[in-house]
Amino acid sequence: MSMISIEDAVAKVGMWRGRPARAERIAAGITNLNWRILLEDTNEVFFLKIHGPGTESFIDREVAHEAAIKAGEAGIAPRLLFYDPLHGIEVYEYLQGYRSCGVSDTQHPAIRENIVRAYKAVHSTQSLSVARDGFAQLDRHLARLRQMGAEFPHDFEHMLWQRDRAERAVRAAGMDLVACFNDGYVSNYMFNDRMEVKIIDWEYAANNDPYWDLTMFSWENFYLDDKSRSELIEIYDGTYREEIAARIHLYIGMVSIVWGLWATYQSMTSSIPFDFGKYADLIFARGRAAMNVPAWERALATV
Repeated sequence: MSMISIEDAVAKVGMWRGRPARAERIAAGITNLNWRILLEDTNEVFFLKIHGPGTESFIDREVAHEAAIKAGEAGIAPRLLFYDPLHGIEVYEYLQGYRSCGVSDTQHPAIRENIVRAYKAVHSTQSLSVARDGFAQLDRHLARLRQMGAEFPHDFEHMLWQRDRAERAVRAAGMDLVACFNDGYVSNYMFNDRMEVKIIDWEYAANNDPYWDLTMFSWENFYLDDKSRSELIEIYDGTYREEIAARIHLYIGMVSIVWGLWATYQSMTSSIPFDFGKYADLIFARGRAAMNVPAWERALATV
């Protein structure tokens, strides 16, 4: 699907028909084009997203749409106001007074706690029509890349062996599947001056183990030491549990493979001027760091 122009996208939004609208590009996001739309007759502001070309090959737009609605209803995401799947257009309420997080922002105790509690609110109240746990996400990326003839790291078979061990351990322990974000990219967390949090861009959502979301937040924001992991678990569950810390350690390795494969795919397909190949190398290295330590073996035995 080719990308629609911003002028044509605005014209497709029925609630704006015949009204003077000014579009301002938002320089954020790495797969879609984002715009701030000002209606000049009322000074109302909206957020408009245009799906990036080819993104439908790795984003399930139907479940992403479902997740956007449910996250908005749960109060932790902006409300979806308009959706045109044919032309790849989404319009959301504009989060006035909110700004995107950087890693330094997510280190703030109140922001960290509110992000974790936002996840808990969705996990405890919402379910989606598609289930795709972390291992299934990995397999989906891998199958696509094998068909494309992608090159993998020199030790990739060892990583996959460790993946199989992690899956056996986690499935033996059992997992609950709930609506999950499955992303965790730091700028998808937004906060205001009162440290209230919204989570945007639910494109990778599906039912998954809720601790995958906790792991994604930990992984993306470098909450990786024992103390930080313990604090996150206490915020989420109310008390620290060693078996959950072990699960998160295993998921750190799995998350690294999933997003390393995602970056590998982007390196082969994306027209964005970004070195996705080098990014993939860095992510795979983080996976090695999680797997090639004694804590990995302890986690396999503890989960």
